Amino acid sequence: MRKRPLCMVCLILLAIQLVRVSFLQNTKDQKPSLAETLIPDENDVVCEGTVYKIENKSQSTAIYLKDAVVSCTDRKNKNQTIKEKKILITIKNNKSGKKTGMKIGQKLNVWGTKQSFHPPRNPGNFNQKSYYQKQGIHVGVLTKAEQVEIVLSEKDKNWIVSRWNSIRNQLDRLKNYWNWKIVSQMGKTHGAMLSAILLGEKSGLDPEMKKLYQKNGLGHLLAISGLHMSLIGMSVYRLLRRMGNSFLFSGIAGGGILFFYLVMTGPQVSSLRALLMFFIRMGAEITGRDVDQPTSLAVTAAILSIYQPLYLLDAAFLLSFGAILGILLLYPIFEQKTRLKAWEGFKISLAVNGMLLGVMLYYYFEVPPYALALNVILIPLFPFVMLTGLGGILFSELSGTVGKIGFRSCDCLLSFYDKLCELTSALPGSRIVTGQPKLWWVLIYYGVLFFLCFLFHVMKNKTDNRRKQAGFSLLVCIVIAGSICGCGILNNDPKNLQVTVLDVGQGDCIFIRDREGKKMLVDGGSSDLSSVGTYRIEPFLLSQGVRKLEYVFVTHGDADHINGIQELLQNQKQGVEIDALVLPPEEYMDEKLLHLAEIAKENETKVLTIYSGEEVGIYLKCIAPLTTRKNEHTRGRMEEVPRLEAGNEASVVLELKDGAFRMLLTGDLEGRGEEQLVESKALESCPILKAGHHGSKNSGSEEFLQIVKPRLTLISAGIENRYGHPHEETLERLLEIGSEVLSTQDYGAITLRSDGRKIKVHKYL
Repeated sequence: MRKRPLCMVCLILLAIQLVRVSFLQNTKDQKPSLAETLIPDENDVVCEGTVYKIENKSQSTAIYLKDAVVSCTDRKNKNQTIKEKKILITIKNNKSGKKTGMKIGQKLNVWGTKQSFHPPRNPGNFNQKSYYQKQGIHVGVLTKAEQVEIVLSEKDKNWIVSRWNSIRNQLDRLKNYWNWKIVSQMGKTHGAMLSAILLGEKSGLDPEMKKLYQKNGLGHLLAISGLHMSLIGMSVYRLLRRMGNSFLFSGIAGGGILFFYLVMTGPQVSSLRALLMFFIRMGAEITGRDVDQPTSLAVTAAILSIYQPLYLLDAAFLLSFGAILGILLLYPIFEQKTRLKAWEGFKISLAVNGMLLGVMLYYYFEVPPYALALNVILIPLFPFVMLTGLGGILFSELSGTVGKIGFRSCDCLLSFYDKLCELTSALPGSRIVTGQPKLWWVLIYYGVLFFLCFLFHVMKNKTDNRRKQAGFSLLVCIVIAGSICGCGILNNDPKNLQVTVLDVGQGDCIFIRDREGKKMLVDGGSSDLSSVGTYRIEPFLLSQGVRKLEYVFVTHGDADHINGIQELLQNQKQGVEIDALVLPPEEYMDEKLLHLAEIAKENETKVLTIYSGEEVGIYLKCIAPLTTRKNEHTRGRMEEVPRLEAGNEASVVLELKDGAFRMLLTGDLEGRGEEQLVESKALESCPILKAGHHGSKNSGSEEFLQIVKPRLTLISAGIENRYGHPHEETLERLLEIGSEVLSTQDYGAITLRSDGRKIKVHKYL
C-alpha cells in the first residue's frame, strides 16, 4: 500500500464512513424526516413537488418528487406545512404513466394518504425502510390518478433545466417505445427479459422466470449491471479507436453514450460503479498513464460512499465491488498459464464467487453451486444476447425482416438460457440453503480470506510456483466449502426447540423446529398483506436454513390462514419444499380447503388429515376438533359429540410438548368450539398459549382460561387492523389470570427457544 497512497486514503475514508453508518448512525438519511415524525400514518395530506423519476409497475405507477412541500391537518386541527427533500407517490391500479400525462420536470399537486416505510418485522424479510433511505426518501403518499394535478409544465422552468428535462423525457419515451417493440416482437416472457436486460425495465418480468435466474446465480443478467455498462462502453471505445479516432474523442464518445444510457435505464449502484471506473480508465489512457485497478476501485467506492454513505450497507454495492475485488485479489492465486479459455473462465468465476460468498449468504441465505459453471457457459454468450436484441430494435426500423431475424436469434439464445437453468435446477444439490449467518461469521470468513491473500503475496517469491498455486487454491477452496457447511450447522441447532410466531399482519403463521430436526408450519396467511407467502413467510424460512418442511398444518380454511401456504405450494421448485399438507377432519373440509388440497396434489405434496388424539412425532398432538372417529391413536372409546360449523369453531387445536415446554396452538378457536373443548377432558393447563382468533372478543373465555392458566400468551394480529384485534375484554381476562401478553403488533416476530427445561423469549423488534 505504500506504493498506492491514494488507495490507502480512500480505504481510510471508507472505514470512517462504515463506522458512521454502522455504529454511530449519524448520517442524514438515517434520521427520520419531519414529515415522517410529525404526520401520523393514513392521515390525509396534500403535497407539492417536482417530478424527477417515473416508474411504471405491474399494479401501480411510482412518481418520485423532489423539493416537496407536505400540508396536512395535525391533531390540534392546525394547518401544518413541512418541507420534504423527496417523496414517493404511488398511484394504484394505474399501469401506464401515459394515462396521467406526467413528465419529468413537471410540478404536481397530489391529494392522498401519508404512508411510512417500515423496517422488517421478521428475520430475513425485506427492509423497505432502508431501501428508500438510500434514495433519500422517508415518506410516501398513496393516491389515485384523478387526485394528481399538474400545476407547472416543464417548459416553464429556466432554459437549462428545461432542456435537461426535455432530454430525460425524450429518453424515457424512447425507452417506452423500445420496450413496446421488444415485447410485441418477442412475446411477454422473453420480451420482458430482453427489456430488463437492455432497458432495465422489470415491470413485465415473469416472477417465476425471474426467480429461476436468481436461484441459479444469474439474477445479475436481468438487471443493468457493471457487465452491461462495460460491454457497451468498451465496445464503443474500442470501435472508435480501431476507426482511427483519438483517445480523447473515443473516451468522450464512449463515456457520453454510457452516461445517457445510465440516465435512460436509471442509475443503479453497479452501473454508477462501472461508469466511474470507465471515466478513470479513459482519463488514464488519455493522459498516457497506466491504470491501477485497486486504486481505481477504491476511488470509485470512496466517491459513492461520500455521495450516499448508506451504500456501504447495500447488498448491490457490496456485490458489485466485491466481484471486482475477487478478480483482483483471488484470481492471481488460482492463475496458471493454460490455453483453455473455459478453465480460465471457471477460475475467474471461482474467484468472484469466493469473494461474494459471505455477502450472498448474509443477504440471500443460500448459494447455487452450479452458478460457477453456468456463468462460465452463459456470460460469454451474453454479448450476443445484447447485440442481437439491440440489432433487432434498430434494424426493425429499416427492415422488418432483418429486425425479426435479430429478435428471433435473441429469442433462441434466451431459450437456451432458460433450458440450462431448468436443467441445473433439477440436478441434485442445485441449491444449498444455509440460512442467514451471524455477522461475526461473515467477518471471520473475510478475515481468513484476506489473510490467505496476504500470505500468498508474502510467499509468492519464496516457494515453487506450482506448489504455491495448487496449495493456496486448495486452501481457499477448503475455506469456502467449510464456511458453507459451518454456516449451515450454525442455523440448524438440534439441541433446542424453536417456535416462532411470525408477523404476517392480520393472520396466523407459526414455525416449529423440534429437537429431532423436523420443521413444521402451522397456518400461513394474511388478510391485509398481499403475497404474504412470497415476501414474509418464505424469506423467513430461508433465513432459518429451511429448505424443506416436513409438515404444514392448516387449522381451518380462512384466507388469513391459508393464502400464504398456497403460494408456498405453488413456488416449491424455487422456494421451500413441503412434504405433507395436514388438513382438518374430512367433515370440516370446506371449498377453500379442498382447493388447497388439489393445489398440493398438483405440486406433488402429500395430503393428510388429522383427528383429535393423533400425534405427529413425539412433540405434537391434536386435541380438537373432537370427533367420534376411532383409530389406533385414540385413547379409549370416545363419546359422540355434536358437529360444529366448519370454520373458526372447528379449528384444529395442537398441543406442543417438550419436557417443561408446553404450548397450545388454537388457530381461530372460539365460541362453541371452545365450549366443547372445555367440556371435554382433553384440555389441560398449559403455560404458553397462542391466543385463538387473534385475541377476538369471542375467544379466550373465562372458563377456557381458568383451565389453561397460561403464564404467557402470544397474539398474532395486524397493526391497527379493522377488526380491533386483540379485543380489550380478552386482554383484561388474560391480565386477570396473571398471563403476560406479547403481540406481533408490538414486537414483530416472537421466538421461543427451549432445551426442555428452560425457555427463552426473543422479540424481533
